[in-house]
Parts: sequence; structure tokens; C-alpha cells
Amino acid sequence: MKIVYSWLKDFVDISAPVTQVADALASAGIEVASVTETSVPQGVKVARVVSRAPHPNADKLSLCRVDSGEGEPLQIVCGAPNVAEGMTVALATIGTVLPGDFKIGKSKIRGQESFGMLCSGKELGLSDDHSGIMALPDDYTIGKPLAEYIPYDAVIEIEITPNRGDCLSVVGVAREVSARFGLPFRKPVRRLKAQGRDPVSEAISVEVKDQARCPRYMGRLLRNVAIGPSPDWMKRRLALAGLRPINNVVDITNYILIKYGQPMHAFDYDAIEDKRIVVQTAGAMGVSSFTTLDGAERKLVGDDLLICDGKRPVALAGVMGGAGSEIKENTKNVFLECAFFEPGGIRKTSKRLGLSTDSSYRFERGVDPAQGLADALERAAELMLELAGGSAADGVIDTNPNPFPDKVITVRPSRAKRILGIEFPADNMVFSLNTLGIKSVKNNEDLVTCTVPHYRHDVTEEIDLIEEVGRQYGYDNIPAAESAAVSLVRQPSTAEANRDTARFALCYFGLNEIMTNSMVSESKRKLLTPSAEPVKILNPLNPDMAEMRTSMALSLLDTAAYNLNRKNGNNRLFEIGKVFEPDEKSGLAVERDILAIAIEGDYVPQSWSNQKLENSFFVLKGIIEAFAAHCGLGAAKFERLVTTCPLYGPESAGITFKNGVSGTMGRVSDKIRKAFGIKTPVFYAGFDVTEWLSAPKPLPKYNPLPKFPPLERDFSFVMPEALSSDTVKNEIKSVSPLIKTVRPFDLYRGEKLNAGTKSMTFSVEFRSPEKTLTDEDVAEACSKIVSVMEKKHGAELRK
Repeated sequence: MKIVYSWLKDFVDISAPVTQVADALASAGIEVASVTETSVPQGVKVARVVSRAPHPNADKLSLCRVDSGEGEPLQIVCGAPNVAEGMTVALATIGTVLPGDFKIGKSKIRGQESFGMLCSGKELGLSDDHSGIMALPDDYTIGKPLAEYIPYDAVIEIEITPNRGDCLSVVGVAREVSARFGLPFRKPVRRLKAQGRDPVSEAISVEVKDQARCPRYMGRLLRNVAIGPSPDWMKRRLALAGLRPINNVVDITNYILIKYGQPMHAFDYDAIEDKRIVVQTAGAMGVSSFTTLDGAERKLVGDDLLICDGKRPVALAGVMGGAGSEIKENTKNVFLECAFFEPGGIRKTSKRLGLSTDSSYRFERGVDPAQGLADALERAAELMLELAGGSAADGVIDTNPNPFPDKVITVRPSRAKRILGIEFPADNMVFSLNTLGIKSVKNNEDLVTCTVPHYRHDVTEEIDLIEEVGRQYGYDNIPAAESAAVSLVRQPSTAEANRDTARFALCYFGLNEIMTNSMVSESKRKLLTPSAEPVKILNPLNPDMAEMRTSMALSLLDTAAYNLNRKNGNNRLFEIGKVFEPDEKSGLAVERDILAIAIEGDYVPQSWSNQKLENSFFVLKGIIEAFAAHCGLGAAKFERLVTTCPLYGPESAGITFKNGVSGTMGRVSDKIRKAFGIKTPVFYAGFDVTEWLSAPKPLPKYNPLPKFPPLERDFSFVMPEALSSDTVKNEIKSVSPLIKTVRPFDLYRGEKLNAGTKSMTFSVEFRSPEKTLTDEDVAEACSKIVSVMEKKHGAELRK
């Protein structure tokens, strides 16, 4: 929103520099994006084009002879398409420095000398219009400095939060400036006196069929207007505000839009069928499309609100007018619409159609449905008579002439003190709120009654009034508190703490956390979990987001494939995310928290000081065991998967931790890798941690360091291929209480062994808390280990 500084002065006698005003607005909570000061550069004169001829060496250039008010006419080469003989223009003479530090000098363009430059509004820094050179009024004196006609001005560009629709106008910002500087606010005055003899109610009728969507609709009829250009002062203000002048009638509606923040629409009265306006939805009208002023056909839904005449839609309510009833050059009679539309409905239509206009932007944030609406309509009619002539029909169309109910809220100074941290006496609060246009009366020392104006849609309860008091006082003036009644630090929940513990542990082990979308494609879901019943998306954005995922492997494999396709290898990824399955009883989705890990490439890349370590099943197993120890999950038990899983090849295992958390791990099958376009081996593990996340973390147990050294023995067994190392470990541990640890460290398969057998070597550590063990102390246990393994598992001690 661009606020023209000179326009502000119509309502507030402000003499402070524009930068000071911008700082005051920022202090009041209105963000200032930029401040642009505009003035005509010294050396720019009013001139007149005496003649125009084509450039002999360029089709798009013209040779102009220009009267600058001094001596003979100057030859100027001009490329503007609108330059014409007799046109009054802005001439930058030789030596003039234009914005952007562009100095005008004598030049030769395509072989023709040019002694200056005819300027557009943008080249002078007065507007954004660079479609052609500026056309000045013919009554400007030739040779005079243009600065005498266009004085210094400035533009404050502000960015408004969605709750402050009242500041999307010059009047609204002027209220803020008035309050900040303690200056009187001059309310806009209506002076419309000219009335025709024909009552407007006999010339046109208005029916609102959806009162909730359009609580108030007002209109005025003006006859025998003359369409023409707007006066220079209006065009200049509109240009500085960022709007392109079109003609006097359209410019007036835009002028009111910027001044009051009230969108208006001007209809060609003679194009309104049956001289009847009906406000209704597209569903009630029975239409499914509408062509707007920009010539685009818009597809409608039944809930879109339309302004219709007796036969067809003529405007998309609150968004844009329609083709066919717009103001044309031959328009004689104008019907002015000024309405209040329900913000939510306008927002839905605008967002769905992707059509945001100055009107919809303001209606979405709320306009003044009461006095502001009437003031805007009357001032627009007044300007219409002043600038376009004609007469106004007698009376005003108003579908809701009754006063809107007052919004009365009470505020307690004691609560303001608790919220803001400093004391605000009731008298001070009354004064502060009154300066903002909120009528306030002191009931007693701890109660103030406030009547909130209808244009302040953001003020609905006591806390909003306290915010206004603090804003007016200046948050930067409130001293920082040395203490707080509430804790500024929130203790994380058990789930948050456990989640962070898991994340930090896996990051420490060299993994990178990712966050992925929970929506996946049906085809890939069927690859990994063909028997799962998925939760389907009713209106998916695309086929790749048609279902909620049933396995985290989908997301991690997709990410690994994405990275590998961009030459980013050695992926070590993890995510704590959710999988979904439908609940047949409730019909809702059941969510489970899954910790997923995927690794490929090298776990330790090769460097000058070490050999590379490729990711493998056992690297992943080591990560999982270290993770379990860090997070207090207890010992992990690894077992062969009983049922086949499409995700894994033969190298896979089921995992159960001591605290009940379970999952699977393994090497991703070649079929799945190829489906995702991955060429290198990938190892994946997934655990259901739903219950663990909300369970309190067990307290760590501390044991004293052993006083006596251990005694170690190695056992190499030739055993059946199906016998797992975990089974052997548990069997050996059960032999004697002196056995503290059993660790497999070597595996051999080869021709020297019988088919279906393997050789595994285990390191067994013996330790006593009472003495240093000798060979004799462990001899019996060693013999028993060999005997038990042979009798129970058919394992022989390798010679």
C-alpha cells in the first residue's frame, strides 16, 4: 500500500519530515517497506512540441522540434509512441541530472542531433508509468520549471498485516499519524447537494438474496456524465499511489479506494438489463462461468457471489467487474455500487480463482460497513458531478439503512498492567484510545467502557484494547522486565526428549536426518507392502501423492535415489516419521511412529590415513546396537525373519529389544532397488517406536569398575549353517556365572568344511569379583562349553 504524503496532509496538519512519520508508523506496529521522495529534477522545463516528423534512419524514432520558451525550437530525438504535435511535455534540458544519476547531454542518435530529452513519469521519478512521455496540461506556461507545478512529495510504502484492513487507506493511516503525533484528525466532509428530480428507487431496484454474504449494498445513479480525462492533481495522486489513470469515472472509483479503503464499481447504467441489480450466488443464478473485465473466462462454483442484472451476471462480487457493463467512452449514465461483502466468501473466491485485485484485497480484510460506506459513496458522487458533470438522481439505494449495532467492550487498567508490565491509569487509557477513534468512557479507576468503530474489525475483546494502549504508548518505550510471572523455558515432553535423544545419537553415529512427505504413490507402495490396506487421499494433487505411506522405506529410498541421481553418494539417512493404516471400527487413520535408517555406499570414505569401510549388514547392525545402548533400549536380539518381506533379500533379520521395541533390518532386494533406480547396495532398518517415545527413560545403572583382571579364552566351532551366533552366545553365557561377555569375531566358510557347515570363533571373557582367576578356575567351564555345544547343537570344536 502506497501512501502519498501530501494526501495525508488533507486530514492531519503534519509538518514533520516524511522519514520521521515513517518511523512513527513503524513504532505503532505498521511496517514501512520504503520511503520514496519525489521531486522534479532541476533543469526540467515545460515545453511544447511544435512539429513531429519520422526519423530518417529509424522506424520507431521521431524528430521533434520543441519550444522550450527560449530562442529557437530545439531538435529532440524521441522514441515515445504518444508524442504528437502541439503536445505540452516535460523537457529535460542539457545538463539536467535525472534519477539514477543519468545526466542529459547533447547527443547524436542514428545520425541526428538531439538537444535534450522528452521525459516519461518514470524517468522523472514521479510515477511507474513509462508507456510514453508525460502529457502536461495545456495551461502550463512554456519555459517555466516543471517543479513550480509539481511540488515535492513523498510516498510511504507500508505492508499491512491481515488484521489491519483499516490501514489500507489514506484516511486509516492518517488516523494513526494523528494519534502518534497528537494532532487533530480532520474527518472527510460530505458536501453533495445537487439532486435530480427523479427518485433513484424508480430508476433501478436492488435485491440482495444472500444477506449474510452481502450485509449492505448501497448505490447512486448519476445521469448525463461526460467521460474524459481526470484533472492533473488526481492523475498525479493516483500515479504516486501506484495506479494508472484511465478516465474520470474510473479514476474516481480508484481515488475513493485509496482514500477511504472502500472498493467501488461503476456500471454503465444503460447496459443494466431490466434496470435491476440482484446479489446472489452462482448456484442460485444457475451459471458456471463468467467473463471478467480482463477478458478471461472464470469457472465458478455454486458458492461464488455475483452481482447480476435482470438477465446475466455483471460482476464477480468484491473481486472484479464483468465485460459488457463496464464504463465506455460513450457512457452517459453511471450507477455507482458501494457495498460490504462478507470477508470469508471473497477470500475463498479470490484464492480459488487465483485472482487477487485491489478490491478483493480490501474486502478480504474487512471494510467499514457503516459510516465509511456512506461517506465513500457520497464523496464519489460529489467528485463525479464535479469532474464529469451531469446530475445525481434523488436519494440513495441502501439495503440496510438501519445503524449497525455498536461493538462495546470493557477494559481493566489492572489487567493492562499485568499484560504490559507498567501501570496505565484509567484516564490515560481513555485519552489514548480516544485518539485512535475508539470512544472510551471511564466508569471507575479499574473499568473503562469502549465503543469500537466498525472499521476496526481486529478489535473484538479486552486484550485487543490492551494491545492498542501498548501500541499507542510505544512498545519501544516499555522497559524490559527483569522477571516474568511465567516460565520462559518450557520443559520438553517425554516424547520430545526421547525423540531428541534418538536424533542426537544417530547424528553422532554419522547419519543425517531427513524430513519427507507422508504422501506416496500407489505403485511404489504396492511394491513394498502389497498386502497393506492404505489410507487413500480423496483429492490427490498428483498420482505420486495418492496415498499415505505404509512404510518409511518408501521415503528413504526415494531420497537416496534423488541424491544418487545428482551424484551425491555415501548416503547415511534416518527419519522418525509416521506410517498410516485405516481403522475399520472408527474409520479414522491409525498413526504409528517409525524410526527408519537407510545406508548405502561407504560408511567411512577412503582417505590418506585410513582404508574405506563399505556399508554392510553388519555395519548397520553395529549402528543399531550402539543406538540401543545409548537410548536405553536394552540388549538387541537378532533372529531370522520367519515371513518373507518384499523389501529385503536373503540377508535380513528381525530385531527385538529388551524394552519391547521391535523391527526389521536387512539388505534391500535387487528388485526394489531397481524399481527406485538405485544401483548400489542399500541396507535398511525400521523400528516401531510409538510406545517408546512416550515412555519415561530408565535411570542409568552404575557398576563399580572390576578390581580383578579377566581371563580370556577363544573357541572355534564347526557348526550347522542354520545355527545363529546369537544362539551360541546365549548358550555359552548360561554355562557359568564367571562368563561375563561372549563375542563372535571370526567366520569361515570354505572347501575344508563339510557342506552345510560353517566355522565361527568366539572370544569368551571370564571374570570374578573376588579374585584373579587361574587356568584351573575356568577349566571346568571351558570343558562344559565344548560338551554343551556338541550335545545340544551338533557343534564340534575345530582342531
